Amino acid sequence: MSEQGAPVAFHTGVADPVGHALRLTRKALSLGSRVLLIGEESVLRELDEQLWTADPGSFMAHAHWSPQSRDHSAVRHAPVWLMSAQGAAGHGAPMEVPTEPQVLINLGLPVPANADRFDKVIEVVSTDADSRAQGQQRWRRWRDNGVTPLHHAFS
Repeated sequence: MSEQGAPVAFHTGVADPVGHALRLTRKALSLGSRVLLIGEESVLRELDEQLWTADPGSFMAHAHWSPQSRDHSAVRHAPVWLMSAQGAAGHGAPMEVPTEPQVLINLGLPVPANADRFDKVIEVVSTDADSRAQGQQRWRRWRDNGVTPLHHAFS
């Protein structure tokens, strides 16, 4: 990764990561971008529900991405993809994610090995201690690879 790679922004102190991710996703879609959201399975379940029901009339078409589903028509055409660590192939190797979407929103997983291939990366860090510690590790990973992330504090 280099300074010429994806612009990376850290959103820290986020009290409601799922709600925050919904707003970021809605904005990216309004700008014509496709979005990949990655996170733990429990977070993605909540996000999946909110993508259906957050606001009346605001449904955002989405699909769960996995190596097994990548060629399904419904997945290929969805502008929003959800992917958990379990959906990533790797078995000990650094996780790689599909790079067809332009925007990657990370809700707490380690930085994917190919994250620099996105037009924009947003690292969401909530207010709890575990999330902050993981966020610090992700920040160091980006810095170690020559990227100076932008920082937006929400607390």
